[in-house]
Amino acid sequence: MWRTLSIILLMTPLGLHAQIAGRSTYNFLQLPVSARATALGGAAYAFQTDDPALALSNPALLSKETHQQVAFNTAFYLAGTNFGSVNYTHYSEKLKTSFQAGVLYTSYGRFDGRDPAGNPTGDFRAGDVSLAGAFARYWKRFSYGVQMKLIFSVIEQYNSFGIATDWAANYHDEEKQFSAALLLRNVGGQITPYVDGGEREALPVDLSLAISKRFDKLPFRLNVVAHNLQTWDITSPETGSNNFLINSGPQERGVIDKLFAHVILGGEIEAGKPLRLRFGYNHLVRQALSNTEKKGLTGFSGGLGIVIQQFSIDYGISRYHPAATVNHIGFTVNLKDWGNKTN
Repeated sequence: MWRTLSIILLMTPLGLHAQIAGRSTYNFLQLPVSARATALGGAAYAFQTDDPALALSNPALLSKETHQQVAFNTAFYLAGTNFGSVNYTHYSEKLKTSFQAGVLYTSYGRFDGRDPAGNPTGDFRAGDVSLAGAFARYWKRFSYGVQMKLIFSVIEQYNSFGIATDWAANYHDEEKQFSAALLLRNVGGQITPYVDGGEREALPVDLSLAISKRFDKLPFRLNVVAHNLQTWDITSPETGSNNFLINSGPQERGVIDKLFAHVILGGEIEAGKPLRLRFGYNHLVRQALSNTEKKGLTGFSGGLGIVIQQFSIDYGISRYHPAATVNHIGFTVNLKDWGNKTN
């Protein structure tokens, strides 16, 4: 039961798309790419920093600052399931271009196979892998990036293959410490469906607009992401009253709920040079996955980051459901400054 619940939660919280989460495939592409992103509410598309992991979701964030860095991130979920990423970034002075190679993966664990009569057929595993390659270039205060992803998915004897692309443009004002990003993610298609001759499923396309602002007189950076802008209503119906005297079924969400379902809010506090404290709020997660009677901290997230010379360690925790919490850990190594004790 827990493993089944974990798969449902993994594939839906950030993959909800215009009330048709069940009609798109490879929804693991919508999961947070790093512990930092998890702590900030699930996405950080405009954070113009030297964090290479964030470029897996926005290739336009690749820059000279991310040169020769490698990042490892893994998230621990229910019943032994987990997801994560690994990526390496490199800047070519000759080509004036930044490059990235990375892997995103999701493991749903081991299952007990059964035939229609309930007889055991042996164990099997299920998982998804995406191999990503990207480049980015700068022009004055603007940058643009493109990423291609080869997607492989396996569920028992069923296999699927797809291709997706991410297109991104960034604006960054270093003096005002302001960044804005426009992204169109997961544009592509399912080349090979899970069943021979089956219908090809759509990918979770996402049009997003994000801003990031670092305040001069406060050690604080604000992160705001507006996602799935290609569709107005991405909410699920509101559950009716549980009172048996009131027979009210699912009800349509109000305008405010529909509006804020697109919004992810996050913040990062610089508590001294080596320490970063982070928090976030994802209204869609809280709206779709919280218990009607007891919402608790569903949709809220937090975490911290520590920088020690050439190493960065990040931790993020997010509440996806009253019974489901994600713990995300990240580790980054700056290879270009390796051995330089002054950094």
